[in-house]
Amino acid sequence: MKKKNSGFTLTELLAVIVILAILIALATGSVIAIMNKARKNMAREVRSNLEETAISYALENKRLEKCSLDFSKEIYEEKNITNLNLNTNCFVRVTVEELVAEGLFEDARGFCKKEDVIIVYRYDDGINSEYKAYTSEDTCTN
Repeated sequence: MKKKNSGFTLTELLAVIVILAILIALATGSVIAIMNKARKNMAREVRSNLEETAISYALENKRLEKCSLDFSKEIYEEKNITNLNLNTNCFVRVTVEELVAEGLFEDARGFCKKEDVIIVYRYDDGINSEYKAYTSEDTCTN
């Protein structure tokens, strides 16, 4: 009785390997894009939490009462803030290092640098007055 050869040829195996390599390459690109988007969303969330914490810290320590118009002009020039439409004269600068030292903020994922700055200000549009915070897009994107 003749023995029957069964199995795949080298050409068939190479074709399958090439197809798998292409699929893996496409999947890797998608996974990297998803990871980058998730990292940006996480950084945005960290900045939002940081801003809320900075506002609370500035209010609790009455630092907003000590600010003046000269100080706000100094911050405007230093941070090149020209896109904020504000009617206020009260700014306070808070650093990540200050918030971490006070135990108010923990950057477990390492997004922020200790010298990152949050600017807390009183926004007054003539009808409403509230405290807000400003961070640039490059804050906490380490």
